[in-house]
Amino acid sequence: MAGWRQRWQEGNTPWNLGQAAPELATVLSSWRPVGRALVPGCGHGHEVSLLQDLGWDVVGLDVAPEALAAARQRDPRPHWHCGDVLNPPLVWQGTFALVLEHTCFCALPPRCRQTYAQAVTNLLESGGTFLGLFWCHSRADGPPFGSTPQDLKRCFGSALRLINLQEARHSVEDRCGEEWLGHWQKP
Repeated sequence: MAGWRQRWQEGNTPWNLGQAAPELATVLSSWRPVGRALVPGCGHGHEVSLLQDLGWDVVGLDVAPEALAAARQRDPRPHWHCGDVLNPPLVWQGTFALVLEHTCFCALPPRCRQTYAQAVTNLLESGGTFLGLFWCHSRADGPPFGSTPQDLKRCFGSALRLINLQEARHSVEDRCGEEWLGHWQKP
């Protein structure tokens, strides 16, 4: 956690696109808001603001208070919560219609991935959706830690039903060919 706080304090946030990820913006613009949404590891909160604009009741979650301060200054409308997605508030269990993933999974060491998948599953209501834009690359170190489509299927497939997993079509230039869009549903 201290490492993320230091990066925010130094303004060292190269993952920030300055906007919501184009792939997520494209997909979500055609969805009808159906309730409460969570964006774990929200950082500057661009996806949080996108969901807010689309009519969702959205919560942005991050471990770094500095990230949330920047997000709140940029957009005061959504709910912002400082905390760890691997240990979320118990009252959140089963209360989200959507968990939106973008750059949280790849920020976690691979040893934490199953814990993350379990947390996401627990946070979703029955029938809820897990939508993620994942960095699938083969570089040895991280963050961002890479994964493969097969890794994603294994990680989330035990508790969630895979709807679709495909290479992103609307990535920013320096991420083309490395982003995959995954869509799962909790039974």
